[in-house]
Parts: sequence; C-alpha cells; structure tokens
Amino acid sequence: MAKKTCPHCGTSMESSRTVCPACRMVLSEKSSRPLWLIIAGIIVIATLVAAVLLLSPSMQPVTVPDSKVTFTPTDAVASAPAEPTCTIAVTATKVPPSSIMVQVMSSTCSAGDVTELTVSLNGALKGTLGTSPGTSKTFAGTSGSNYVIVVAKFADGAERPVYENAAL
Repeated sequence: MAKKTCPHCGTSMESSRTVCPACRMVLSEKSSRPLWLIIAGIIVIATLVAAVLLLSPSMQPVTVPDSKVTFTPTDAVASAPAEPTCTIAVTATKVPPSSIMVQVMSSTCSAGDVTELTVSLNGALKGTLGTSPGTSKTFAGTSGSNYVIVVAKFADGAERPVYENAAL
C-alpha cells in the first residue's frame, strides 16, 4: 500500500488514513481550484448569459408598413449628357524638329453633333481643331517625345477623348 507523509509532523503513514497517528491532526485534501476562481467563473458565465439575452433580437413579430417610393428625376439627372454614338478618326504626325500636325481623317457624326475638338500637348491645352474631315492644324511641341490628346466636345455637353498618343 502507498504511504504518505503528514504535512504537520512529518510522520509516515498509510495513504488511506485521514488522521495522523502521531499528532492527531486531521488531514484534508487541498482543492486544486481555489474558491475565488470558481466564483469568477460563475460571474463570467452570468455576464455572458445576460449579454446574449440583452443583445438577441426580440421574438415579437415586426410589421413593416407597405409603402411605395416614387422617384422623380431632377434637372441634374435629366440633363446628364448621353454617351455619343458617332466616331471621329484623328491622326497626328511629328513634323521635325518639334511641331505636331493633327488632322481629322473621318467622322460618322452629323453636322452640329461635335462643337469642337481640343488639342493638348504634354498636358497643356494648345488650341482647337476644326470638326470636319480633312481639317488639319500644326501645334508647337518639343523636340523629344510628345503626349498628344484630342478631346471631342459634343452638342449635348458630353466630352470624349478621340485620339491619344503618349510617344509622338
């Protein structure tokens, strides 16, 4: 049989005894969990239960009123320009040493659809170009690479780039 030692007097005794034969002290098993840990656990569990009950949706039926929302377009929405359906073919060529010639090659737009073509070189607005096919104009650029953008402005207020070349 296994033996244990009395924590008070140090006498060796059988493990089944609950009283020390030498000092007559009652031997008790120490709890592995202190009382405060058990109380803290109960408090945490109670807090979690309360939080779940308070934050859960109510079980009462909810009625949503049936309402219809009507939308009336404002002037800003109604006057938004539509995407143009016609196309404009533009080309640009470098005229040594530093000029750029921009030319309108063809257009599927009706007369009056396009109000102007603006030409920008290297991020700066350089001027406008006529809108009819065959129109050309020469703009001053740099002797190196030029970034050319031609933007069409339409009669309905829409704008769309029609030509872009970053290495001309």
